[in-house]
This record gives sequence, structure tokens and C-alpha cells, in this order.
Amino acid sequence: MKRVFRIWFLSVTTIAALLALSAATYAWFTSNRQVSTNTASARTGEETLELQVSSIGGSGFRSEETATIRQVNSQSQDRLMPVSTADLVNFVYAPSTNGGMASSFKKVEKEEYLYHGRLYLRATGTGWPSSARLKLYLDQSDGVLGEASGTLLTASRLGLTFDGSASSAVILRLTENESPRGQQVYNTVIGGQTLEKNQVLAWNGTGVRAAGDPSRAITDYTVSFEHASVTEPQRTLLEMELNRIYTVDVYFYLEGCDPDCSDSVSDQEADIHLAFYGVIDRGEGG
Repeated sequence: MKRVFRIWFLSVTTIAALLALSAATYAWFTSNRQVSTNTASARTGEETLELQVSSIGGSGFRSEETATIRQVNSQSQDRLMPVSTADLVNFVYAPSTNGGMASSFKKVEKEEYLYHGRLYLRATGTGWPSSARLKLYLDQSDGVLGEASGTLLTASRLGLTFDGSASSAVILRLTENESPRGQQVYNTVIGGQTLEKNQVLAWNGTGVRAAGDPSRAITDYTVSFEHASVTEPQRTLLEMELNRIYTVDVYFYLEGCDPDCSDSVSDQEADIHLAFYGVIDRGEGG
């Protein structure tokens, strides 16, 4: 038996980006790096449930109305360069281009050129069986990712990893819109072959190889509403045990192999809104 609680929080990140293409591609951005939270409680008979967010984990966990996404990497985040990844673990970048084509790559060290932040989540509840789990989704009913001017989001990716597990990594395309064909660029070359659409770079330990783009449409993880019914999406971000603290690593980066990563991204601003939706499942025998 499932009960649905719309009890997650709204995160807001403001990104202003400037992009210039020369020997390499550079983007500049600022961010308030905060999550504005609205916690809510649900009670059905003797069952209670509350979703909480905190900027500190472990014994320091404190539910906050506004929790800062604490930056993990110590890099200066006034410059965001296009990078590429297939797993949110290894990122690569092109230190230079030749004739406008990127054909040599290096592994990103110390997470330069991308944003990496962290926050903590907990679903607290009483009266539920030990098998109960909260299935975590996204909710865009109050606005599709907020507002964006121009095409910044077309080349961006949002990555989420839970509890530091690479197998939990989710890479999201923030929009399915594309730049006009004349503004798209295909300038990544591996072994004499130009990467096609829906390809990225994977690090093989000593160099790079072409890999399928692992990103998925954000709608694959987003609940939908019609009249009084709720439709769960194709995929679940996470199945949360109750009363357990989860670490959430948040990555934001420009996917350099995306053909939309071009001059069309220059002078862009975007307000990114991520709301989450929880569906409680009693589990076996529920």
C-alpha cells in the first residue's frame, strides 16, 4: 500500500553565465548556492512523516528552512569551463583546440571547472514497518526549472549522487530544447572521428574514449498531476530508509561535447528550481 506525500523542498540556484570561445571555452557564473526548504509533516492514524534537509550531516544534522549547499571542491567558482563525464567521477577537459576542434584532453584535477556542492536529507517517521521506504522523485508542478533566458540550460547538466555511491549517480538534462541548428557545434574529435550527438567522453585511466551520453530527461524522474491523481515517473532518484541521513552531492557543469555548448550560451542567466516529491511504500506485507 502506498501513500503519497508532497513534502519535499524547493531548491533555488541562480546562475549568471558569460561564455567566450577562443583557444578554449570559458563560462563565468555566480550562485547563491542555497536550498530554500519547506518541510511538511504527514499524519495518518498513528503514522507520522517529515522530510528534512540540512547543510551538515552526522550528529550536526539540523533541519533548516534554508540550507546552504556547501561547496566541496576548493576551486574558485568564478569560472566554469566545459567538461565532459560519463559517471560524475572522472571529468575531462580540452586544454586547447586546433582549428576550432578539440582533440587532446586531460583529466580534471581537484574538480576544477565545475561546481560540486553537498547537502543532507532525512525522512523521519514513526508508526511505519521497517520495510517502509520513501521513493524520491522530482516535482516541477510549480514551474519547469524556473526561468531561463537564452540557451544556457541546453548545454548544462545537473548531476546527483547519493551517499557517495557511483552506482546511484543520476545525470539530468535540464531541458529538451535545443539551440538552432546553425548555433550547434560538433568539435570533439577522438581517433580522427568527430563525436556525434548524444556522445560524451569517458576516462579510461590513461586517456579518453567516446561513450554514450548517460544523461536522461528530467521528466523521467518527475511526477505528474491530473485532477486528483498522481502519476509516478519511469525512474526513482532514491529509495530512502526512514530515520537515516543521506548525503546528496550536487554537480553543475557544462557538457562540452553537447553541440549546444557554443557561443549561443553567452550572457545567460537562469533560476533553477528543483522540487522533490516523496511516495511512501510500506514494502512487503504493506
